Amino acid sequence: MKNTFKSLVFFFCCLFCVSILAASEPPPLTMLRTTANSLISELNRNTGNLKGNDRLLHSIIRRIVLPHFDLNVMSQAVVGKTYWQAADAATKKEFINEFTTYAIRTYAGALESYNGQQVKFYPVRGYDPSQTTVQINSDVLQKDGPAIPLSYRTIKRGSGWIIYDFSVEGVSFVQNYRSQFASTLQSSGLAGVVRDIKARNR
Repeated sequence: MKNTFKSLVFFFCCLFCVSILAASEPPPLTMLRTTANSLISELNRNTGNLKGNDRLLHSIIRRIVLPHFDLNVMSQAVVGKTYWQAADAATKKEFINEFTTYAIRTYAGALESYNGQQVKFYPVRGYDPSQTTVQINSDVLQKDGPAIPLSYRTIKRGSGWIIYDFSVEGVSFVQNYRSQFASTLQSSGLAGVVRDIKARNR
């Protein structure tokens, strides 16, 4: 991934796709569209108050976006099985909290940078209601540039669906952060990563 911030901007642009729900589309695609509609409605209600308003942006992200992500699974995947199992429960909990805050801070900057990109969601081919995981593909349509491929990996949780990873230009969110934390994990374990993220969150 060339630039994490750039990729996250594209991610949020994807959520800014407001469209009519199709009755026959798979539930995970409906979930993405519904989230998009809720997010854009909230941003429209706060037009003019978003720039530099971290408190408001963080609140919007926590209320509308985060409930649709499995942050526990994503946190474990970012760290990797070996380092996750080696850490104690308190360190794991602290990492999830700090990593979530770190992601929100980055996402808030992405929301401020939105400038009208549009998104095209693609139908899910061969969908079967018995499936428990589904990938949703889309393209971010830029005004002055080529389309950016973006896909979501979703998993069924009870009667609903939740996102456990997403990819921009073929590189996943999980893989991107895993590479960022790799050297610290090797030298200091999960506790070292928590210290680094805490410093960035201040």
